[in-house]
Amino acid sequence: MTAPLGYAVVDTETTGILPGFHHRVAEIAVVHVDHAGSITNEWSTLVNPDRDLGPQAIHGIRAAEVRQAPRFEQFAGDILELFRGRIVVAHNLQFDSMHLYAEFQRIGVDVSRYLSGGLCTMRLAGTVFPGVQRSLVECCRMVGVGGVRFHTAHGDAVAAARLFGRMLSEAPRLVASQRLSPATVHWELPVLRRNLAKPVHRRSRARSEPHFLARLVDRVPRDGEPEKDAYLSVLDGALLDRQISISEADALVEVAHEFGLHKAEVIGVHHDYLRDLARAAWVDGFVSEDERQDLEAVAALLGLDASEVDRVLSQEQASPPDRPESRAAQVSVGGLVLRPGDRIVLTGSMRRERNDLKAEAVALGLRVVSSVSKRTKVVAAADPDSLSGKAKDARALGIPVVTEDAFLRALEALK
Repeated sequence: MTAPLGYAVVDTETTGILPGFHHRVAEIAVVHVDHAGSITNEWSTLVNPDRDLGPQAIHGIRAAEVRQAPRFEQFAGDILELFRGRIVVAHNLQFDSMHLYAEFQRIGVDVSRYLSGGLCTMRLAGTVFPGVQRSLVECCRMVGVGGVRFHTAHGDAVAAARLFGRMLSEAPRLVASQRLSPATVHWELPVLRRNLAKPVHRRSRARSEPHFLARLVDRVPRDGEPEKDAYLSVLDGALLDRQISISEADALVEVAHEFGLHKAEVIGVHHDYLRDLARAAWVDGFVSEDERQDLEAVAALLGLDASEVDRVLSQEQASPPDRPESRAAQVSVGGLVLRPGDRIVLTGSMRRERNDLKAEAVALGLRVVSSVSKRTKVVAAADPDSLSGKAKDARALGIPVVTEDAFLRALEALK
């Protein structure tokens, strides 16, 4: 190749800093820029890293968003085509190149010589715009580039592309002087199959998932009576942290279909569950405001009208206190209850330091272990939809995966 077609500005969001620590790409974007500095094409997708997402407070990617995203190998051919004939550009090229090299290496493709011919806008910025800060946000702010959602692969790639466009416009000779000769760059990239998966993008924060009841049919054909206890068992685990994650909603829908429960029967089970909670709340002869709020939260999660809480509380107050009920003693108002000796597993980058959290749990008599087994009480996760190996093992064994907040509330109750 005698001359490049233009530039491919790339950005990645990753589960951590070092590929050597098994960190993976969780989102990638490629933006084409022509020789005049204009953006001509944009492409991005979330990536299923098949592991915990790491510092979610930084990149903002939720496990629920990447569960249905393709793996890197499914669109590696698309990325190579986006790179083909173009000089790769990135803000902190060393970081993105390191992760791209590792991802392609996993599928037996060596892109090291191609990536070595790239340009880094972080390095160029200090020369083209003297006094500018190193970070992409600060660089863009100082040169008047805005209107993007930073800390997303697409937003950062577009921002870096606009920043690079300014560099091409204001200092074309300087940029050209940083380019390697086309003859020294390994332009030949392999051809892999393309369009194996559709890109998956982040959800708008204003967009919410439909209630899982909407995914159940009104009637299903079946033989014999449905096994409501199986559904109830999954529901118990899902509601321990007083929220229903996407993974738990999927499990509830799956078990309802598997055991022949139609929507009306599921709603009936939800009513029974709320009634059990109301009965448990009346055990001491008094329903506190916290207990009422807990019942209201559960009712909302189960798709029940708020008025149902008043109705079941009134009915259970009037019921004989010694009425034998098999499930009343099994349901706990407030959710997760931990007891000394319970085995706990932690996963993900939580807000609190892992060692501090572990020390507090151990001091309260809990056993914090590193792997999940049938004897594990719960897995506390930074993200309840976590893709970590521990979370996967827990779901396979039917062990509840709860949020950090629910775990902290249970620790506080132990004191």
